[in-house]
Amino acid sequence: MAKPYLTEHNVDDLGRMLLALLSEVWIMRDRMAITEELLLQKAGISSAEIDDYLPSPELAAKLGALRERFVMNVVGAPLSGVERDVDTILARAGLRRPAAAEAS
Repeated sequence: MAKPYLTEHNVDDLGRMLLALLSEVWIMRDRMAITEELLLQKAGISSAEIDDYLPSPELAAKLGALRERFVMNVVGAPLSGVERDVDTILARAGLRRPAAAEAS
């Protein structure tokens, strides 16, 4: 069995993780709603077109880097002072990146 990521001794860490996640999600949702509204008003691009868009390899790489930062901010919140590598943080939690994420 993997080493426990959180125990009863780090409830504060769990709270920091939750607040980091809530902050990240709200910022993204707020920006996405504004972006979609501006795109609809100025360019006529709908939410459905955004949902169906397939990124180029360059954009996929950029999204991979953004995903890494997101994982670091959320999953790594309790460990950010000690461990700074996403793979190390995921390993401590008994997880690993999906194969598609490793390629990007």
